[in-house]
Amino acid sequence: MGHIANKIVAKDKKLADILFGQRYKIDLFQREYRWERTQIEALISDLVTSFQKSYKDGDNIEEYETYDCYYMGPLVLCEDKGALSIIDGQQRLTSFTLLLIFLHHLQIKLNISEDLSKDIMPYLYIKKGGKTSLVINVESRDSIIKELIENPNNIYSRMEERFDDLDESCRNIIERYEDITKLFPQELYQTDILPIFIEWLLDKIVLVEVRAFSMDNAYSIFETMNDRGLSLNPTEILKGYLLSKMGEGEVETKMEEANKFWKQRIQEIKNTTYNDGDLDFFRAWLRGKYADSQRSKNADSENQDFELIGTQFHSWVKNNTAKLHLKSPDNYYYFMRFDFDLFSNIYLKICNLKKGLNSRNNILYINDFYPLADSLTYPLYISPISKLDDEANIDKKINTVCKFIDAYTNIRALQGKSITQSSIRNNIYEIVKTIRNVDNQGLSICLEAELKKIFTSGNVILSQPMDSWGYYHYFYARILYYLNPHDVDDFSILMRSRRRQSLVLYRIFDETDFDSQLGIPIVESYMNSVAGFVLIKRDDIDSYEELPDAYSKLFFLKNNRYLPEQDYNCDEENAMSFIEKRALVLSQIVSQIWNTSLK
Repeated sequence: MGHIANKIVAKDKKLADILFGQRYKIDLFQREYRWERTQIEALISDLVTSFQKSYKDGDNIEEYETYDCYYMGPLVLCEDKGALSIIDGQQRLTSFTLLLIFLHHLQIKLNISEDLSKDIMPYLYIKKGGKTSLVINVESRDSIIKELIENPNNIYSRMEERFDDLDESCRNIIERYEDITKLFPQELYQTDILPIFIEWLLDKIVLVEVRAFSMDNAYSIFETMNDRGLSLNPTEILKGYLLSKMGEGEVETKMEEANKFWKQRIQEIKNTTYNDGDLDFFRAWLRGKYADSQRSKNADSENQDFELIGTQFHSWVKNNTAKLHLKSPDNYYYFMRFDFDLFSNIYLKICNLKKGLNSRNNILYINDFYPLADSLTYPLYISPISKLDDEANIDKKINTVCKFIDAYTNIRALQGKSITQSSIRNNIYEIVKTIRNVDNQGLSICLEAELKKIFTSGNVILSQPMDSWGYYHYFYARILYYLNPHDVDDFSILMRSRRRQSLVLYRIFDETDFDSQLGIPIVESYMNSVAGFVLIKRDDIDSYEELPDAYSKLFFLKNNRYLPEQDYNCDEENAMSFIEKRALVLSQIVSQIWNTSLK
């Protein structure tokens, strides 16, 4: 019998079994929790899409057992002296923990009945060996996770002053939890659907647990899974297919030229973006220029163009050569050598603008601090561009689409509407088809008509309670940038950073600034409304808090240019009337920044 240290056990396990009754540790030498908004958005989108493929209107909770499973890949663990160390998979397990915490609070918010609600706590905490701890037991993160479980409301407001003093994992945990609160689709906020989704999540999300019994063996498995193997990615498969259709003999020179150019451009895309940037490019290009159909919302409906391109674009190309006008060997050559060149160049241009090259007045760069999903925005940018457009027309179209995305994103956010990929995907893909290859005038007409629909579908209410710390920091940064464009060289200066002079979102008034006869619920609604906050330098907070009354605070904010001039006109007025008037002033500024005009 071999030594147990050399033993490896691998088996499928549902998420509930992985989290229930286990205690995991993450060793000090492991990397931090580093998922960003993009990864959380992709996870939620994939989960919701998979769930909705099985769910049918009217399903009861027992029927989740008939739904399809969703596979999440491997989880590599090392069992050593009774402890389980996560070698690979902490990003996913931590993210699932945050999602479960959110679902726990959402059940309470929706007042789910006792017979339908799910007790989430056994998947977050474990009592074992006389010790109660979090399932994912990392001492440096425990206090943040426990606070999210016990009191998640406005955690940003409580953490803002010391946010940059937290370690990388804790900062990301707070930010990703807030992302979940904004990205989780509204269509699941229903008392008859949410319980089914929670049961499905715990019982039908499946990971392959690979368990080793020595750290050396565990890391050998990890390295084999991540660093070895020569499987082709979809980009390489697509290239091989296109080259194979060019013919033989005298065209070999063209094939070599196309192959060389392809490899150089793909490497340039990866260098500019990240290792999988080429995959995102092809999805954006093919969706933007060729996709016609998308899956309906009905259960058991089949994937169509937009979905198939997202999962297997190389196969989609092979099955849709007519749409791509690929008939002769020359067609394939020109598709690789010229079409690919044009649209990959446009993709690189957009990527560089998002990075902030020429950042002054670069709205695309500014948008990227609070973005729509890349899977939606890149097809929008590429769709209207024609192969006959010169550089000036291409730039103008990119600018028009950018202004549309900016207004679309912010007005929906200020109306309290979701901008998640799953909630707006169908609408955006219809717009992609509508603006395909249109001229500049037609593009403006189409997109302005879409914005009018948004503006007439709801109101911007800035006296509402703040529910997204990250977005409203961005919102006030946009206000300051608009009012003082010559004072700011780079928009990022207005966003949260590790600099001591960085700006933080801060509540203007507290209880002592209000008339004593006012009721506490009314006071809190004003203090915590959107218009009740301001961006202030971290180093100024102590001085601000020492001021004795509302008037002194407003004077301080005005003198330090934290309030726009037109916000300050209440020498004799109390704090509540100030907030009411400020909400009106902010609404006027909003209409100046974001409106239906794309000129």
